[in-house]
Amino acid sequence: MQKIKEIIKAELDLVISNHSILLTVIIAPLLYASLLGTIYVNKDIEGISFAVVDLDNTPATLELTRLLSASAKINVKGKLHDYNEAVDLLYQQKINGFLVFPKGFEKDLLKLQGAEAKLYLNTTRFLPSNDLNKAVSMVMMTAGSGVRLRYFEAHGINPKHAMELINPVLPEIRPIYNPTNNYGDFLLPGLLFLILQQTLLIGMGESVAEDNERGRFGRYLPGNNGIFSYLTGKSVYYLFLYFSYFLIFFWGVYPALGVHPVSNMPAMLTVGMLFALVITMLAILLGSFIKSQMRYMAILAFSTYPFFLISGYSWPVTAMPLPLQWLAQAVPTTHFLHAGVRLAVMNGSWESIMPDIFKLMILFGVFSLLAAWRLLVLKKRLEPGLQLA
Repeated sequence: MQKIKEIIKAELDLVISNHSILLTVIIAPLLYASLLGTIYVNKDIEGISFAVVDLDNTPATLELTRLLSASAKINVKGKLHDYNEAVDLLYQQKINGFLVFPKGFEKDLLKLQGAEAKLYLNTTRFLPSNDLNKAVSMVMMTAGSGVRLRYFEAHGINPKHAMELINPVLPEIRPIYNPTNNYGDFLLPGLLFLILQQTLLIGMGESVAEDNERGRFGRYLPGNNGIFSYLTGKSVYYLFLYFSYFLIFFWGVYPALGVHPVSNMPAMLTVGMLFALVITMLAILLGSFIKSQMRYMAILAFSTYPFFLISGYSWPVTAMPLPLQWLAQAVPTTHFLHAGVRLAVMNGSWESIMPDIFKLMILFGVFSLLAAWRLLVLKKRLEPGLQLA
């Protein structure tokens, strides 16, 4: 017990005195959360730049242009009369798309011959192009239904029956969990979780790598309970610190950014702390192989995106090649993000996250055994008074 207290105290002194670790585990979580979070604070994109090329210039095209301008998603920058001018604006990224009304559009529309309007989108940015596509399609469908309704009414069909003819199959779409279908509510929970993971993995791993570099293993590992004391003492400070971060994020950062509140806080904190335990063991394991704090930072600094991409948050794990699916199961981020989204976004229950809790417990057991084995190997290499060879 005395050695555990000694390691905890030494860790507190190290975090305060080591600027790199201090920046990583104390300043970076809150700084990154406020900086990256505010990028998506509006969550939805409105007023996307758009143009209309009206080669028909008739009352029908003028009315459709007005309806497009009335959409919150669309900001019609101008009404053009030349296709090439619109293409130039698109190449210059002054607009994200444009719609072309060909000559004779209104004539074909009134004859119900299938009037054609061509939509051109800059799909290099899929979010604005997707929103434009949906907004323009909605306006065109609404206008087309109105034309057909007037046609049927002119032929003596009552309005109710005419509506049934226009839409014989009327789907009722009810989006759940992210009803506004915006990018911020999708991305922010995973992004905030990833900030906590990476700062803990890098900061604690740097601490272990510095112990390796400075020869502190020779002071901490000897004795019957040296390995247990090191694993425990090294983890306690970071577990307490990141438990505080979970509370700050869920009760402070989430409301500030307008993220869906966590309804089952005990389950969320349980998963969070189990995940933090897994990461601490992984950090000790990785840090024990590297004898330089700077080298550890250089290696792990580029692990953020691979962890995030392979977790299945932005792309389904089942759509990945089979070897990557296997690798994803060995990455704790996969199971934490899966459980976190169920709890933070989908209002999930304990039952819904039990498979992820079970997998995190397995990973904790595996990484703990590997970390203990690695420390045992280092302990056997040590001689009193000598640094690790």
